[in-house]
Amino acid sequence: MIYLALVHLRDLACEPCGAPLAVAGARSFIVADDGEPVGFEPGAVPEEMTVELRCPLGHVTTLLVPNEIAAEETMQTPEDAPIGADAFVA
Repeated sequence: MIYLALVHLRDLACEPCGAPLAVAGARSFIVADDGEPVGFEPGAVPEEMTVELRCPLGHVTTLLVPNEIAAEETMQTPEDAPIGADAFVA
């Protein structure tokens, strides 16, 4: 299985309330509604997908991969990278 993380190139905050979701350089892991990582079969990783990040108040920020944010295999995640809010496949 291949697991993906989003790579935030700039700070991201919730638009309605301003809660921070990620700082520049942070990684957000793509998880299912139950919080478990979403795995993809080798060769079946989608080239495009829509993901949602939720602030503590439940507001949703929708991002498009790869147009608005990049995704990488989690094996490439630097150990010292900050962690952003989890992302959910929309």
